[in-house]
Amino acid sequence: MYLKVIFSFIVILFLKTNLLYALSQDISLTIMVRSTLGTEYILAKSICKVLDRELEISHSYGGSNTLECNTRLDDSVDEIIKKIEQNQFQYAIIKKSDLLNRPSNLSLRSILNFPADNDYVFISNQNVHPNVIKDINFGIMNHLLEFRYLHKSFFEFSENNLIVKEKIPLHLGTLKFSDEWSSGKRRRFTEVD
Repeated sequence: MYLKVIFSFIVILFLKTNLLYALSQDISLTIMVRSTLGTEYILAKSICKVLDRELEISHSYGGSNTLECNTRLDDSVDEIIKKIEQNQFQYAIIKKSDLLNRPSNLSLRSILNFPADNDYVFISNQNVHPNVIKDINFGIMNHLLEFRYLHKSFFEFSENNLIVKEKIPLHLGTLKFSDEWSSGKRRRFTEVD
């Protein structure tokens, strides 16, 4: 009898702390790309897919977070960068070569580099909260094996070649994620009060 009461108390206490998987907050992404025919679009949809997988796992552990992940098309790289700079949209995937001949920009930040058929950069505005970027990175890295098999040009993706310091400065959330990931703090559970 007492054993049942103690066990019930422990279970209630455990559920009260609300252990969640890596997504520790609601995330809304609209990733801008140039065309549905390019690898940028496949990368954007793949990011949405692995983040959705992370959300499903979070829900199976009692999480109640939400994810809204969409893609939006724009014909011009200049327009995409302008919209990111002006904070109209916060995320985009563009070819690295499209960024090389531009003056340095104080509002663009790199989240991840994708060495697919061309080199692509997942960029954001600097105003995106670092914890959101960190959660996105954890979601992608936790499902990197699945991500690699979503397209044949993604097979060479690894932890070492996705976070690379380039001409565009890394986002603060990516820097925090990189520190935690490389020090072995590969968060799988997050306690939320």
